[in-house]
This record gives sequence, C-alpha cells and structure tokens, in this order.
Amino acid sequence: MLQPSTRHAAIVSACLIAAISGCGTSGSDPVQYPEVHFAVHPGGQSVFTVDSLIGGGVSHSSVTGQQFTATGTFEIVLENAMPPYLGVFTLVSGDQMTVSLTVVSPTGQTVVTDVTTPGKPTATVSTGGPVPVPPPGPANPEVRFDVCAPLANETACSVAASIGTFGVLFNGTLGDPFTSHLLNGATPTIYFLEAPQDNVNGVFTRQPQVGVLLVAQLFFNGVLEQTQANASNVIIKEDLP
Repeated sequence: MLQPSTRHAAIVSACLIAAISGCGTSGSDPVQYPEVHFAVHPGGQSVFTVDSLIGGGVSHSSVTGQQFTATGTFEIVLENAMPPYLGVFTLVSGDQMTVSLTVVSPTGQTVVTDVTTPGKPTATVSTGGPVPVPPPGPANPEVRFDVCAPLANETACSVAASIGTFGVLFNGTLGDPFTSHLLNGATPTIYFLEAPQDNVNGVFTRQPQVGVLLVAQLFFNGVLEQTQANASNVIIKEDLP
C-alpha cells in the first residue's frame, strides 16, 4: 500500500484547523463529503485510459475512454462526491502503473491501491460499498477543472493532450456560493465539482511563485468554457448553464 502523499496530509491539516466551521465548506451547515483522489503512478512513462470513474450517483463521462500519458503522478479529484467511489484504469502502453484511491476526511484518510502486471493491464480501485447496477448516469451538469503547467518556454498546456510539466505545486479553493473546498495539488490534476449551485469558481495559486505560468480550464459537460493563465493566481468564475 502506498503511503499518503504530502499534499493529502496538507488537506487533512487544513481540515483540522477549520474544524469549527467544517472542512472546506461554508454556509448553513451543508452536507460534507470527503475529498476523493484517484491517482495514477507510472513506472516511467505510461499511456492509459480511464474506463470508469464513479462517485455516488454519477459517472464522469468526459474522461471515460479518454487516453492520457503520464510521466509522473496524474490525479483526478472528486469534490463533494457521495460514496461509493470506483475507478477503473487500463494501461495501454509503457511500464507497470499503480493506481491509488485516497478518501480524505477531517478525521483521517483511507487508501486503497491496485497494480497492473503482465497479463493484467487493468487496475481497479473502489471504496464505500458496492457500485449500483446498472452504473450511474452522467453528472448534469458535469463541472470539470483541468490544472496544468506549461513546459519550459511555453505558454500553453493541456491535461487532455498530456502536454505540460508534471509536479508543479499549487493550492487554492474550489466551490460555489454555498461551499468552498481547500486545494493542495500538483500538475496535472483534473477536478470534478459535484452538484454545484448557481455558479462555480476556482482559485489556483502556484507554489512557490517563481514566474512560471499555471493554466486552468473550465468544462461544462465536456465543453470548454474558459481558459485562464497566470504566474501567481489563476481565477475562474462562471454561471452554471
């Protein structure tokens, strides 16, 4: 089993500090769900597909069947998602990869892992009970934020096209007018915000700030709505469709 990463520990610490008001939330005592991290850890360079990504009553179709290339840890995070959680990832080419599922709550975290091996190209991770059959339908709207960092001397990057720098640290917040979730991550990361209301907003701050761009993109139901880039704070806000 993998040891939890430092960024997950930072989230737990922030949650404990904010325990009086509730981890990563605001408003009149909203329902609080854990932060859910699906992470692909390649053994070198790995090309993989996301076969299934489910949190509670919704699946995330914008990444299902999509092919990604990872030379370092590649994360997909569910914010405000109900259990159960399921991720199925298939190695298309490259070295062995490990997939971890980390569920972070104010009281601690749970980690499960699976590893691809010769003859077993698919890694499956799940927790929180059996996934409903038939599988859940897509989120509506599906709200997705992609965060990446350009390569040296470049001004653009893409999580979808696997173009960018791995391991650039950032923090920030993600939410709607009623809830706000603390972020501590590294590029590239995809965030899904479940069941937002009225509008969505994200603030992503590069750490440390040394003049290298951070890029964030907002998608509604797989359609690109905004792209913002900055060397310090990247800010995105948009009304829901």
